[in-house]
Amino acid sequence: MPHTLALLALDLGAESGRAMLGKFDGERVALAEIHRFPNEPVQLPTGLHWDVLRLWTEIKRGLALVARNAPGGLAGIGVDAWGNDFALLSRDGNTGTQKPLGDG
Repeated sequence: MPHTLALLALDLGAESGRAMLGKFDGERVALAEIHRFPNEPVQLPTGLHWDVLRLWTEIKRGLALVARNAPGGLAGIGVDAWGNDFALLSRDGNTGTQKPLGDG
């Protein structure tokens, strides 16, 4: 029997997120939804934002659940986020209100 690869897909959508476990045996892929959670935005003074701390908590919960369903470990993880969502990082890897990378 060939070795089966276990792969995790994290899908962060506009209204919900999910952790999907894919298993590839060399010929076929089997998919199972392991964890689904709501993605509810929070209102901040600067506008409506994703609740990244809650999303991180749900991602970690999904990882733990997938680990139980993939006892041989994961061969890879992919992350997909909805729409035009993005995060800005400074030169030293921090987020926040730092100057854009091109501004000295």
